[in-house]
Amino acid sequence: MARSKTTAKAPLSVAEVFSTPIDPARHNKRELLILVAVRVFHQQGVHGTGIAEVMKLAGVGKGQFYHYFESKEQFICEVVRFITDDFLTRIAPFTYRLESMDRFDAWFQPYLDFAELPRHLGCPVGGIASEMSPAHPAVRACVALCLQRWVLALAEGLSVLQQKTGAGGNFQPLQLAEEMAASIQGALLMCRAMQSTRYIYSLRERQRNRLLALLPG
Repeated sequence: MARSKTTAKAPLSVAEVFSTPIDPARHNKRELLILVAVRVFHQQGVHGTGIAEVMKLAGVGKGQFYHYFESKEQFICEVVRFITDDFLTRIAPFTYRLESMDRFDAWFQPYLDFAELPRHLGCPVGGIASEMSPAHPAVRACVALCLQRWVLALAEGLSVLQQKTGAGGNFQPLQLAEEMAASIQGALLMCRAMQSTRYIYSLRERQRNRLLALLPG
């Protein structure tokens, strides 16, 4: 089905998503556990958060938790999938349609938003990825798959840019997307460590200039 050409309503910003109170009446217990964990994991890290704390904040008992999730690892995977699904769905009408460099700033904006969260918390999936060691193969594999989905979303936008501008064979959307994703995660990590947004803003300018250099004319 073709995407609508009408002007889409702007999605909630990253800041709005993480600041809007969770309404328990709108969610079942499974959803509440995931929504609470998204925020607590983002703020405290996976290793810094006990399942008992998540259950208490969500108002869910131990029996209910293990009715929905077999283990903490499975729960973390569901949280990562939820974050990825939500993020890609919200940004799809905007980030997939990089039809010209005039749209580049809007296309890149979600990553500035991550850096501008309180305490420069950055990308929640990237944060979880940085904690997962080889001792957690199931979670690591889940995170890797979700990050790859994001890379493919970036590549789709870059493919549109290539098609609309007539960029040549040296414009490789998937390679550019992989390199851009790695750079974004690195910049967000620096923003969090140094408590400064300058790294992601600097990256935006470098990425813009790199793409411009690859486009015709």
